[in-house]
Amino acid sequence: MSYERIARFLGRQVDGSTLGTFRILWGLLMFWESVRRLPKATGVYSPEYFHFKYALFPFAEPLPEEWMVLVEVCVLAASALCIALGWLFRPASLLFALIYAHLFLVEKLYYNNHFYLTILLTFLLAFCQADRCYSIRSWRARERRVDTVPFWNLALLRGQMVVPYFFGGIAKLNEDWLMGEPVRFWFRHKDVPPPVGWFVGEEWFVWFVSYGGLVLDLSAGFLLLHRKTFWPTAAALVVFHLTNDQLFRIGLFPYIGIATLVIFMDPTLPRRLFRWIGARLPRWRPTTPRLRSAGAGPAPTAAVVLVFAWLGFQVLWPWRILFYGDDPSWTEVGHCFSWRMMLRTKDAWVQFVFDPPEAERLLEQSDQLPRIGLAHLERMVKTPHFILQYAHELDRTLTRLGMPDVEIRVLSAVSLNGRPYQAMIDPTVDLTEASYGFFEVPDWILPLEKNRRAGQYPTTEVARAQRINDALAAVGAPRAFAIGRPGAVSSGPP
Repeated sequence: MSYERIARFLGRQVDGSTLGTFRILWGLLMFWESVRRLPKATGVYSPEYFHFKYALFPFAEPLPEEWMVLVEVCVLAASALCIALGWLFRPASLLFALIYAHLFLVEKLYYNNHFYLTILLTFLLAFCQADRCYSIRSWRARERRVDTVPFWNLALLRGQMVVPYFFGGIAKLNEDWLMGEPVRFWFRHKDVPPPVGWFVGEEWFVWFVSYGGLVLDLSAGFLLLHRKTFWPTAAALVVFHLTNDQLFRIGLFPYIGIATLVIFMDPTLPRRLFRWIGARLPRWRPTTPRLRSAGAGPAPTAAVVLVFAWLGFQVLWPWRILFYGDDPSWTEVGHCFSWRMMLRTKDAWVQFVFDPPEAERLLEQSDQLPRIGLAHLERMVKTPHFILQYAHELDRTLTRLGMPDVEIRVLSAVSLNGRPYQAMIDPTVDLTEASYGFFEVPDWILPLEKNRRAGQYPTTEVARAQRINDALAAVGAPRAFAIGRPGAVSSGPP
């Protein structure tokens, strides 16, 4: 297809009512998300805590608490309302995306695919004419308004949504998922109300969710693009998202998934629906002026470049995990920004070992141990680069206290999706001298032993402790007897 035909295809005018409806839904969802974040601003984002960083964004720092609550989060909520109302829509979209990105980058511990998707979609909306319909702008300019938008607006947003669906399915093509793990483990530990709760404990439901989710993820994005398959696929996705909300309580993601179905609809559908409703409410029926279209013509070169460059990067970027040579669910290298969703459950035990041991006593006596909450601890012990960052922070703290050149090693035992525990970090490596490359698996992360079968979860704390100690003994580490503890900072076995 020639460039001219592509430009004409992307530049053709379509009804903007679908994009306007999505803008309203998106703004309201983002306002809800902003309100949900308000109490967190005084806790997990506090500068008093140690924050884990993204490799490419080590400079991201939280603001003082009063700024987080009174300014940043409140401006986030106000921007979301402006998006919904279509008032100062583009500046509001950019402002929301920037503030949300800051909150996202401040703390890697809380990485979530739907947070990442929120930033991407809001940023893309700032390039679209989503305020041409059902907005304050269109109401104020009703005499000279334009009701259509160039098709590239919808193509860009639709393409962005196809990517997470497809790559979410690609990520599920692994041995554990095809064996029903970790879905089986989650369902055994879920207390779900009816009607979903009636099936959760059944083995057939484990296989249905595992393989049904795989097929739906791989195909849904493409099926939504065709009119004949849109409605059955949309219905399946609504059931899928609402079931996920019941089973896993994963925040706003199910509702974001349902709202984004709007952008795949026939662009004329919302306008026809509103006219149909108005025809049956004569007292409330507004006038229905003729649809006003912008002049037809090819899409500008900048718009064509934006669509292909953006979607091209989004398609290529998740494939980088092929070059890492180990399971990202184990190493966590490449896990972020690759649409790897709901693939793993880990149980871990970690112990920091100082040489000389006096370093630990100095940290305790000075009350200078870098502060992390329980949620930080539980995630840190499962994630190698979090452990490395914390070890480096301990080293910097000890240097400030007048004890440089302390060696910090780690004893670790981790079970991935019910495999027998094994050491995740080489216990002979001084982590103060170790590094973490963005495009490689560092050699201090021990490879996952492929021959160990998933699904062998310990049933008691004693069995768990024995397996942890077996894993430590396999790499020559001392026995730890870590019963019932997600992690520890210690100079030796307890």
